[in-house]
Amino acid sequence: MNWDVANRNLIAKAIGELYFEEIFTDSIIKEGGENSCILKICDEIIYHFQAFKGIWGDLVIKADTLRRNDGQKPDAARFFKETQHLTKMSDITLANFLEEMHHTLFSDQILLQKQVAVSKLYQLDSSALETLLNGHPKLLLNKGRLGWAPNDLLSFAPENDRETQFLRIAIRKNLLTVNCRQNKSFDEIISADLTESEINYLKKLCNDNNINYYSYFIVPVHAWQWENKIRFFFQKDINCKNIVFLARAGDCYKPHISIRTFSNCQNKQQLDIKLPISILNTSCIRGIPSRYISIASEVSEGMAFILKQDAVFAAANTDCLMDVAAFSYVSPDYSDIQDAPYRYKEFLGAIWRESSLTKLKGNEKCLMTGALSYLDGDGHSLIGTLIEKSKLSIEQWLAHYFNKVVIPLYHLQSQYGIGLVAHGQNTLLKLENNMPSGLIIKDFQGDLRLNQNLPLATRKIFTDKVLNALDYLPSGHIIYDLITGHFVSVLRFISQALYISHSFQEAYFYGLLGSIISAYEKNYPTQSNTPSLLTSKIQRVLLNKVRFEIGYQDSAQRPKPQLGSPLDNPLVNKESIYG
Repeated sequence: MNWDVANRNLIAKAIGELYFEEIFTDSIIKEGGENSCILKICDEIIYHFQAFKGIWGDLVIKADTLRRNDGQKPDAARFFKETQHLTKMSDITLANFLEEMHHTLFSDQILLQKQVAVSKLYQLDSSALETLLNGHPKLLLNKGRLGWAPNDLLSFAPENDRETQFLRIAIRKNLLTVNCRQNKSFDEIISADLTESEINYLKKLCNDNNINYYSYFIVPVHAWQWENKIRFFFQKDINCKNIVFLARAGDCYKPHISIRTFSNCQNKQQLDIKLPISILNTSCIRGIPSRYISIASEVSEGMAFILKQDAVFAAANTDCLMDVAAFSYVSPDYSDIQDAPYRYKEFLGAIWRESSLTKLKGNEKCLMTGALSYLDGDGHSLIGTLIEKSKLSIEQWLAHYFNKVVIPLYHLQSQYGIGLVAHGQNTLLKLENNMPSGLIIKDFQGDLRLNQNLPLATRKIFTDKVLNALDYLPSGHIIYDLITGHFVSVLRFISQALYISHSFQEAYFYGLLGSIISAYEKNYPTQSNTPSLLTSKIQRVLLNKVRFEIGYQDSAQRPKPQLGSPLDNPLVNKESIYG
């Protein structure tokens, strides 16, 4: 049964998202009923379904109404083959796409078995909540994890809610690129989750292997990464004892929905650890890019300074999770191959980051902003339940969210020229008594870019080393870190969930957001030539189409999105009661 439901849900998602990406636009026809539509692939193949058009131009499909004209069961593989002439995937790409699809469906079925009513969900802590979430809402295949076998998925995937204990290896100190927060000891940070007896045991193992414990760093590696990547690609280092396997040791951890980041189960105040797991998941292979390691703590310290000294951030209770320490080692066999596929340079490293629990006060808890769009089997939304429990009106609750989340993200761009790709995982909503009370931002490696019109004040905060290492984008491009990252990839699904569960019109949702942004723009003229968020048109950024076109071959850089035709900006919707 779950197999059929998982296939049906994926087909429904594909129709809605590929309509947004203008791949199915000409093939969707409205039928007689108010919300009745068909996807006509050819005269013989027609899909019928109930849907409404979202304010962002996508189709929101009621999955349980989806049916084929010939009565056959939903079959996602068949669907993507039937629509190949529309997606324009090559046969090679399509075959690889179907492999990723089968991996996604495997995990989708596990999540279907675990469905939880939002009346229970809203009470969970963020760690437990993440085991129940469905993944990236825009990307069709959001749990591909190519490289993992079924047993790996059962052991390591977040939806299976398993604890894991890392392996510890010794690496010669002079080989590593190491970064550590000022006044912190790298040795102390990397051993903080080890007991004294474990440390003594690891020292003994070093002695047994005839290596000097004090000439090596003892670092964690994920068991899958050691067995499948490090043992192969670092054989030369292992043979000459630059790298020595020691033991499984330390506290137990659980993975976040992002797979690579882990929180300590035994001491939840302890640092999170981010480790490379070189599998293809969503858009790229999930290693640790070495280029950011040498500046990790400095970027975090600069961000923390900005958030602390600015009155807007203070009033909004904005905080960040600082990267406290990091290391990377790129095999010499690959380090000097300039355009080698990026994955070969990201096999071995780690980042230690503050736990979100250390940023909460009193009654506060936090959750990923992407979690708010969760809908249970009865059509109840997580955001709707939080609003009900808060005793606020929908408008009051949303105003809190926009002021606590959207305005700080915009302020960071407008006043400081700093863009964070503010997707649903790296923006954490603080809640107090179920009301939005603040924002936590995190994960600055690759998700943080600078405006080419960087204000002098920002340049003074960061060192030249940091400024030279980060990517720069034009003002008109970097604003899409907020528009696409948060509005189209997070708020789009939140507003739809609130409409489904509470019939709250999307025009009201974005009209309220537009009025709050308008007030902000009047009070805070941009210092970085950041465009207004209230232009009549905005760019349509496409993600799935990128995979269809570039396929699965190696590349030296991570894939970049594409653009479609412009979208009407719902924040300036003339029908809004807040306009």
